[in-house]
Amino acid sequence: MAAAGMALRYDLAGRAIMGFVEVVRSLRFIRRLFHETVARIERNRPDCLVLIDYPGFNVELAKRAHALGIPIVYYISPQVWAWKKRRIHTLARLADKMLVILPFEEALYRDIGVDCTYVGHPLLDQIAATHIEGIFRGDIVIGIMPGSREQEIARLLAPMLDVAKGIRERYPNARFITPCVNAERETQVRALANGFPLETVVGKNYELLAAARFCLVASGTATLEAALFGAPMAVMYRIAPMSYWLARRLVKIEHIALVNILAKRRVVPEFIQHDATTEKILPVALDLIADTPTRATMLDGLAAVRRLLGGPGASQRAAEQVLAVARRGKEI
Repeated sequence: MAAAGMALRYDLAGRAIMGFVEVVRSLRFIRRLFHETVARIERNRPDCLVLIDYPGFNVELAKRAHALGIPIVYYISPQVWAWKKRRIHTLARLADKMLVILPFEEALYRDIGVDCTYVGHPLLDQIAATHIEGIFRGDIVIGIMPGSREQEIARLLAPMLDVAKGIRERYPNARFITPCVNAERETQVRALANGFPLETVVGKNYELLAAARFCLVASGTATLEAALFGAPMAVMYRIAPMSYWLARRLVKIEHIALVNILAKRRVVPEFIQHDATTEKILPVALDLIADTPTRATMLDGLAAVRRLLGGPGASQRAAEQVLAVARRGKEI
């Protein structure tokens, strides 16, 4: 959005927070940012407020904007199908329009009378617009993808590298590559590599996924990106112990990987918290790297998920819906 000309007041993506305990630690910062944003909305009175995901912040912001009579478009639904399901009724009351990116979400909102449109997944636009260079070559390219957040990398990179060491014993010529979101995260990854021959690069996620024989991937959007490139993977997830304890009691969902959620079955293996160990992951990784029936089955499953999401055009469709709501607000 910044590249398209948006005035970026604060880079929330650069300070993304996950977990429950982690949010509590950042409450002072979040409160300050919230009050600054409310004050800006009161001063500028936008024709339309577009809220993107981030429900802990955006639902409260929607309440303030709704009280001011500002039209609201909520783009990328909170995961009401996973936890805090009653939140869907709050969104129904506040949002003039819901725009969702997963095909099964549209019916959830329409069933309770919300004006909702499934626009498709923006990743398909992003991939279509990216010129992918064949910069990673080698007989075996392994993606090590511990996430973009500092805390994710701190928790996941070490166990991922332990698995990588086992892969290297079987495939000594394999290349292990980690794409980093920026130079700061690259410095962190290099420091944690602790002598392991891990290559790092800023960006180039898609170049890596296009070349990868196999990936170790942190749970999140990267799992869907890997699926769209047909890259076999194992998904790992670790958070603070207290956050995990709370999540097990609050989150009611069979799978955590977006690939599996979309497929409504386990296409890719998930290794969560205490199960994210070398002993459990390495045999699965080696089975997926080789030309095995397990690998062939996963490739078929990933292709099916890719077909579920259709084609590009999500961003254009979303933009048209936002403009329609903004025009309606000006007419009123």
